[in-house]
Amino acid sequence: MARTPKVVEDRREHIIDAAMRVFSQKGFTKATNKDIAREAGITPGLIYYYFESKEALLKAIIETRSPVQLLNSLPQQMFELPPEMFLRFLIQRVLGIVETENFIRLARMLLPEIVHSPEMASMLTAIFQRVLGFLGGFLDEKMQCGELRRIDVALASQAILGTVMGFVLRRQILQDPAALQYSHEQIAQSVVETVLQGLLPR
Repeated sequence: MARTPKVVEDRREHIIDAAMRVFSQKGFTKATNKDIAREAGITPGLIYYYFESKEALLKAIIETRSPVQLLNSLPQQMFELPPEMFLRFLIQRVLGIVETENFIRLARMLLPEIVHSPEMASMLTAIFQRVLGFLGGFLDEKMQCGELRRIDVALASQAILGTVMGFVLRRQILQDPAALQYSHEQIAQSVVETVLQGLLPR
């Protein structure tokens, strides 16, 4: 039976989900394609039809199951929103993705590997650079049209990303009650208000 585009896409998604579960249980280094195939209910050879390597599978997880997916999926009209509305929406969406049970399990398993693997650390750094570029592009556009005052775009982007990452780390890795008491909406509102007080035109 020929593989239709939908069959190919469905199978690809199924393999990504299986890999995410296996990486969450065993870690990236210890997991094998046999483990992933067993979890997905397919033969190991079939994985190579969709992904050239285990590293390619991890990249697919990052592209489709992490906040990186937002970089290419937000409709154009979202970028026309006022800065405070866009950033609140974006932060809430990011928290909604990274605080799912599956993503948190994966992050907890991968964190020690990232610390000891220059390749994984490099991949993570590249992802952060993409996110920072996305944020910076939005802020720069709003500064050029006068909706925000001009400051160092790269630094402002890092302040936003670092604040959100700090909340996620404290909530999901450290289980800090002081951070867990707030909703995604409250966190987004606080981050946006705190950052934009120094960006709004004066």
